[in-house]
Amino acid sequence: MTILQRCTLKQFIPPFFLAIIILTFVLLMDRLFLLADLLVRKGVPVVIVAEIMVMSLPFVVSICAPLGSLIAGVVSFGRMAQDNEVRVIRAAGIRLVRVFAPTALACVVLLVVMTGFNGYVVPEAQHRVRNLLTDVARKRPAMRIREGVFMDDFPGYMIYIGSIDERRSKVKNVAIFESKPRQGAPSFVTAPEGDITYTSDDRYMVLTLLNGEMHELSDDQNYRRITFERHVINVQMDEEFIRRDREYRSDEEMALPRILRQVKQLDHEALDLQQQTRKSAALADTSEPEKLRLNELQTRLRYKRLESARYRVELNKRLSVAFSAFFFLLFGAPVGLLLRRGGIGTGFIVGLAFFALYYVLLLAGQNFADAGKLSPFVGMWLPNIILVLPVTELFSRAFFERPVFLRFGTRR
Repeated sequence: MTILQRCTLKQFIPPFFLAIIILTFVLLMDRLFLLADLLVRKGVPVVIVAEIMVMSLPFVVSICAPLGSLIAGVVSFGRMAQDNEVRVIRAAGIRLVRVFAPTALACVVLLVVMTGFNGYVVPEAQHRVRNLLTDVARKRPAMRIREGVFMDDFPGYMIYIGSIDERRSKVKNVAIFESKPRQGAPSFVTAPEGDITYTSDDRYMVLTLLNGEMHELSDDQNYRRITFERHVINVQMDEEFIRRDREYRSDEEMALPRILRQVKQLDHEALDLQQQTRKSAALADTSEPEKLRLNELQTRLRYKRLESARYRVELNKRLSVAFSAFFFLLFGAPVGLLLRRGGIGTGFIVGLAFFALYYVLLLAGQNFADAGKLSPFVGMWLPNIILVLPVTELFSRAFFERPVFLRFGTRR
């Protein structure tokens, strides 16, 4: 490696890590509000809150690292163009792409690292974060109040809430089944409305019901129905924090080998269903029950293929995001050379604008792929496929001083 190549690589590294640090802090801001709420209002131990924050970092870094290579490319090569170093290099007969080669090689190494990072570290961290949040929610059941669902997270009660107004802490269409053992049969309470508050020490959730009814069996022969204008139920929280490891993992929590095994298994099941569908289709014309079975098999086959596609989407998404660590440099470096500006502000503006476009295309491709309208590969590589032509044009103009697709002016 020549002195000039080493100098270019050294100029690239500081803005790369600076961009990652700044972007990580910005993207963690929304999670910091949640963590502050857990710490201050929910009484979750500081160690647990800190662990959740640390385990949230890998996912954020997986996004920030490619964006860091883009911003560093704009900053480092833009500064070289701004200080006329590029003109001197070309005047000395040195091809600019040779100066760029070590930086490109460093981003290729980053690509390989990010592939392993996204394939193993990020899903494991995601799994642990969700485990911790589930354990915290189990300790603080108030965090898990959901509309239209029978909830058994509250000790001694089975609670149903039709709708919740979180801003005013109002609830409607409440039904409570008292499941804790008592003398006699458990009671059943209903109310059209009420509100939820908490004690100052957050040990009890106070559920105040209005204009409701209470139903209970006083003994084996007598049934009582009691109406009330106001009824208060104090639900004790579980103060003990118990760690549990969920066996279930979503596609976002699976390492690459497990996703590959899942895809292989689903494809095998889909193939079996396809063979059964063909046999059933041959008999459907002569048997009404076989027609019903054919419809069932076709439905199962369709959903099995969609499930397989979902795992393929996740696999291609991780590879595509890892590849962007190199692809973003191919955009950032020529943009810096053409703009002839190497400020960190310029780098962030260009980087965030390009990343916003890339991310919108990525989400669009993911939605189409999940719906079965695009193949998982095309859907998750859609940003790279669409942007490869403008990136190639910019790279050729900046490093070779000649266009590839767009030619302006008169031909000689």
